[in-house]
Amino acid sequence: AGFAKLLKKGNLKEEQKQEYLDIIEEESLRLSYMATNVLNLTKVENQTILTDVTRYNLSEQIRACVLLLENRWMKKNIEFGLEFDEYEISANEELLKQVWINLIDNAIKFSPEYGMIVIRIKEQNDSYRVSVANTGTVIPQESISKIFNKFYQVDESHSSEGNGVGLAIVKKIVDLHKGEVSVSSENGGTVFEVELYRK
Repeated sequence: AGFAKLLKKGNLKEEQKQEYLDIIEEESLRLSYMATNVLNLTKVENQTILTDVTRYNLSEQIRACVLLLENRWMKKNIEFGLEFDEYEISANEELLKQVWINLIDNAIKFSPEYGMIVIRIKEQNDSYRVSVANTGTVIPQESISKIFNKFYQVDESHSSEGNGVGLAIVKKIVDLHKGEVSVSSENGGTVFEVELYRK
């Protein structure tokens, strides 16, 4: 709002105008993303039965989510590794999209500049294990058990980048799919793993 007022007053150099417009755009997108996440959490919290299940390409969906967040990871010069073949799954496509976006966005947020994020899909007897691993600060052991709680944030220095509902959404959606989500954090990196049944 403050930058918008300055723009209204005028008498600004062109580069200042551009800088203020960039800030307004970035903050608007951040607030929109936060509001959407809160609404999504409210929606899935009230859902007890999984609906709209279709068969689709899980690998293609994950690649699309990485591309959706390209601006964020390019800004930090993060390198991506996608280590998986083509896999199909029967699931709610829209809900699982939220899972991958939240996990990838989280990995970007906590990766250092020039960090590395690797996404893998491992096929098991009757399930897939999707892992999102990033280099960066290790999550303290005492925070691991609380990380999927609503509004919980491990690192307060990143609190302006989110509102602590992304991982709560992930947990609820995975639960709806009768799957499991876990996290391990050690040796300079963090791995979130989602297990989903193939049918």
